[in-house]
Amino acid sequence: MELKSTFNDQKELRLNSQAKKFLSEAAGWARFLSLLGLVLVGLQALVVLSALLFGSFSGLSMGPFEGSVIMLIYGLLALFYFFPLYYLFLFSGRAKRAVASDDEMALEDCFGYLRSHYKFIGIIVIMMLAVYVLALAGVAAGSLESIF
Repeated sequence: MELKSTFNDQKELRLNSQAKKFLSEAAGWARFLSLLGLVLVGLQALVVLSALLFGSFSGLSMGPFEGSVIMLIYGLLALFYFFPLYYLFLFSGRAKRAVASDDEMALEDCFGYLRSHYKFIGIIVIMMLAVYVLALAGVAAGSLESIF
């Protein structure tokens, strides 16, 4: 009769010391990048808010868009950037806690926040690709119109 280890029966992933080191280092970089990004988003939001309140965009125009519309677009971009940065910040905190105290729930949470971060980034990339495709289609249509 062969004895089976209970460890082999469990289909759980275990982190060795090297994996914990890598996760801790990644969490440190994630903390740095998320804090830097959040500071920049905050500055962007302050610029947008001050421009909208004090009307310092008077000579600003970009194609058909006037200054206030451009400032609103920048404000929306700041809002879009906030969420993935916030999820990255939460990932870094939970990852550090999971490594420091061998907390399984913190590890699960950290990967949940990392998933949310990349899901949001993926959605933003898809939206940007759609904008590029529409812009290229517009340029192509304009070029064809000038030919004919």
